[in-house]
Amino acid sequence: MTSDDKEWVIINPEVKTCEYCYHTKLHSVNYLFVFNFLTTEEADLDLDVPMTTQYVARAGRTVEVFIPLKGRPAPNVTWRRGDRNMASDNRFTINNTERSTTLIIPNVTRDDCGKYYLEIENGVGEPKIITVSLKVQDSPSACQKLIIKNVTRGKLTLSWEAPVIDGGSPVTNYIVEKKASTMKAYQVITAECLNTSYKVSGLEEDIAYFFRVSAENEFGTGDCCETTEPVRATETPGAVKDLVMVDSSKNSVTLQWTKPDHDGGSYITEYIIEKRSQDEVNWTLGATCKRCTCEVPGLRENAMVDFRVFAKNEKGRSDFSQIGPITVMDFIIPPEASLTDYPNGELAVRIGQNIHIELPFKGKPRPAISWMKDNLPLKESEKIRFRTTDNKTSVTVRGAKKEHAGQYTLVLDNRTIKNYFDINVTTLGPPSIPVGPIRFDEIKAQSIIISWDEPKDNGGGEITCYSVEKRETSHANWKLVCSSVVRTTFKIPNLVKGTEYQFRIRAENKYGVSEPLNSSDIIAQHQYKPPGAPGKPVAYNITSDGMTIKWDAPAFDGGSPILGYHVEKKDRNSLLWEKVNSTIISNREYRIISLLEGLEYSFRVYAENNAGLSPVSEQSRGKWLRCNFIDVSETQFTVSGLSPGDRFEFRVMARNAIGTVSPPSNSSGYIMTKDESGKYSKGNQIATLRAGENVRLGCKITGRPLPQVVWYKDGKEIDKRTMIDIEITTSIGTSSLFIRDADRNHRGIYTVEAKNNSGSKKADVNVRVQG
Repeated sequence: MTSDDKEWVIINPEVKTCEYCYHTKLHSVNYLFVFNFLTTEEADLDLDVPMTTQYVARAGRTVEVFIPLKGRPAPNVTWRRGDRNMASDNRFTINNTERSTTLIIPNVTRDDCGKYYLEIENGVGEPKIITVSLKVQDSPSACQKLIIKNVTRGKLTLSWEAPVIDGGSPVTNYIVEKKASTMKAYQVITAECLNTSYKVSGLEEDIAYFFRVSAENEFGTGDCCETTEPVRATETPGAVKDLVMVDSSKNSVTLQWTKPDHDGGSYITEYIIEKRSQDEVNWTLGATCKRCTCEVPGLRENAMVDFRVFAKNEKGRSDFSQIGPITVMDFIIPPEASLTDYPNGELAVRIGQNIHIELPFKGKPRPAISWMKDNLPLKESEKIRFRTTDNKTSVTVRGAKKEHAGQYTLVLDNRTIKNYFDINVTTLGPPSIPVGPIRFDEIKAQSIIISWDEPKDNGGGEITCYSVEKRETSHANWKLVCSSVVRTTFKIPNLVKGTEYQFRIRAENKYGVSEPLNSSDIIAQHQYKPPGAPGKPVAYNITSDGMTIKWDAPAFDGGSPILGYHVEKKDRNSLLWEKVNSTIISNREYRIISLLEGLEYSFRVYAENNAGLSPVSEQSRGKWLRCNFIDVSETQFTVSGLSPGDRFEFRVMARNAIGTVSPPSNSSGYIMTKDESGKYSKGNQIATLRAGENVRLGCKITGRPLPQVVWYKDGKEIDKRTMIDIEITTSIGTSSLFIRDADRNHRGIYTVEAKNNSGSKKADVNVRVQG
C-alpha cells in the first residue's frame, strides 16, 4: 500500500517463484509491500468424505455424481465423456466448490451408460483423472449389422451382432419379425431366438420381405434393427435331371429332361440348350425352350455332337447337365412298353367289374399294336374294346367273369423287332364249389362226422371258413348247422335216430360264398350191432355178506368196442332181477356186498357198446355146500366126489366143544378139479455154512390131491421124536426144515418127498457144515 492508504491491497493471490515484478502507473510514490508465505497441497480426492464411483440407475431417473476434493490452492475441475467436454452440453449440470464437484444427469437412458472422466489439477503436482461408471437399467440398444445370407428356395438365414449396450442386464433372447414389402405390419417369426442368427423357412417364392431383429432383456425389448431392402427367398435353380435323347434325324436331335429338384424359389423362365461338335472348341447356342423337351435343328448329318442344358430363373443359370456325343442320324427306338403301373406284371379285378389294362409304349418307327389272351389273338367285340393314342394303348373287358382271367399280351412290332409284354389278370370272387364227394367218416344215431376237400379255385382270396347245412329228406327247407367251420371235417350233432338226412357245404372267402356241394342221403343210425352175451358169471371169494363174480367177454362185440358191463342179482325167493351196479363196469369182475348170509343168490351180466345192450348171460348161483359130514380134527381135508373139470371154491369154519361155529374163512379162490402129479420147487441143491449157524431148507409143493410130504436125512426118514433139534413145518403148498446152531453132525444129504395117488417126486440138498 502507499503511504496515503489505510488498507492493504492484494496485488497477486499466489506467487510460486522467489521474485515478483509489480507494474504501476504512479511515479514518485512510496509503496509498502508485505509478503505472506502460504502452504500448498496437491489436488486429489477427499477420501474422508463418503463417495462412490460406481452408479446404477433405472432409466428415466436423475443421477447426481458427487466427488469430494481437496488441495491448495482449490483444484480446477473438468468433466469429460470420451473426448467431449461436458461443460459445453446444456443437458448436464456441473456444480463446483472448493471442496467438491457434482455432475447432474437428468432422465438417464441406456445411451448415458458408460464411463465419465473427471480431471482435477491445481498447479501442484500432476493432474489426476478419476473414472466414474454409470450403469443404466434399460432395454438393450438396437442390434448391429443385420445381414441376409444362404438364400435358398423359400428359406434364408438372418445374422446380426449383439447390441452394443445391453441395458445393464444380459440379453435373454431376440425377436425376429418379417413383413411383405406390400404390407405395413410386421409379423413375429420367433420370440425365442437365443443366438445371433436364425434360419427362416416357409417363405413364399414370389413375395419380397423385410426383416427386423430386436433384443430383449429383463427390462424390456430394445430398438429394432431392420433390413434396408426387401429380399426374395430365391436362388438359381438346380440342374435339370434325366437328360436323354428321345429322337434324332439327319439334321436334328430331340432332347428330353425332367425339371430340377428345385427352381431356386423363382419361376424357371426358360431352358437353354448349348451344343458343341467334336471338331469345335467353344459351346454355341443350340436352342431355347420353355418345356422339358426340345428339338435342336441345324445339325450336320453324321456329326458327333455334345449337348448341355441349363435352367434359368431371375437369379441366373443353373449348373448344366450334359449328354453326348450323339451321332446325328435317323434314330431307331426298339418297341418298348412300361409295366410300372402293374407290379410283377399282375392285375386283380373283382368279378363284375371291368378289366382295364393301359400301357405306355414307344418305338421308332412307330410299332404296330395287337393284343393276345392266353397266346391266342384277342378280337374286339361288344365286351372287349381297344384304344390307342400316340404313346399309350389299352384294352378293356366289360363285366369280368372267371373265364376272363388269364394272361393278356401286348404285341409291339415295328417290322424289325417284335416284343411281347404280359399282364396276368386274376379275377377275384367267391371260391369254386368244394371238392366232393362228401364223406361220412362216422355214422351214429345222434351224430355224423363228414369231411370234404378244399375248392380247386379259392377265388383269388384265402378260404376263411365253410358253412354246413342239413335237411331231412322229407322236408325241402335247409337248416344252418354252423357257418364258421375252419377245417374240412365237421361233426353234425343233435340228429334224430332213424331219420334220413342230406347235407351240403359252401366255401367262403372275403369276396363271397361258393355254390353248395350236396351229399348223398344218409340215415342217422348206428352202423354196428349190440354185442353178444358175456360168459356165465362165476362167484368166488365168498364171505358172509358178499362175494366176487367174474365172467368172460362176449365172443362178438357187435363191431363196436365194449364200453362196459352191467350186473343184476336175484335171491331164490324173488321173481325180479335187481341191478347191482350204479355206473358201468369197465372190468370183467365185480364185488357184490350187502348180501344176506345163508341166502342163495343168482347173478347175470350183460355188456354194452355204442349200439346198445347185449343179451343177458347165463345166470350163476352162489350157494355154499357142506363137504364133510364127519368132524375134521386136523387142518387139512380131502374133498371127494367132485366132477372132473368143474370149478369150485372152498371155505372153512371152526366149531368148538359147545357147538359154536366161527365165521367162515376167506374163499380159497377158483379151483378146477383135475389130477396132477406132485410138483415142487427146489431150493439150493448145495448148502454150505459154518458151525453154529442156522439151517433153513424150504420148497414149494403143488399137486392134486394134496401131496403128503416126508423129509429124509441120508436116506432115513427124520423122526421128530429122536431128532429134536430139527423142526419140520408143512402147510398147504409149502414145506420147510429148520436146524438151529448146526454142527458137524448135521452134515449130510437131506431129501424131501411129495407123493399122492398120482405119483411122487423127490429133491435132494447137500448140507455142508465147516468148522
